[in-house]
Amino acid sequence: MSNLKPGNKKDHQKMRIRAFPMTMDERYVENIWQLLKNAIQEIQKKNNSGLSFEELYRNAYTMVLHKHGERLYSGLRDVVTHHLENKVGYLVLC
Repeated sequence: MSNLKPGNKKDHQKMRIRAFPMTMDERYVENIWQLLKNAIQEIQKKNNSGLSFEELYRNAYTMVLHKHGERLYSGLRDVVTHHLENKVGYLVLC
């Protein structure tokens, strides 16, 4: 019973429970990215009536959470660059 004293730090060590490390399947990441890419292209066409922004946010957040943020960023950069070069650039130069 002497080990149960409030001042005994040995028995008051906190136990840490770590989350199980989860990895995402590459096919799943690719499916999420294709969904986001298509949605971005629809938004650029001003055709966003059928999109769920909550679902898009959740998918983007999932990619970042599972360490695929760089893929999301580079893909977004490529889609926006392509749109600006091929659609908007033509209108600006006319």
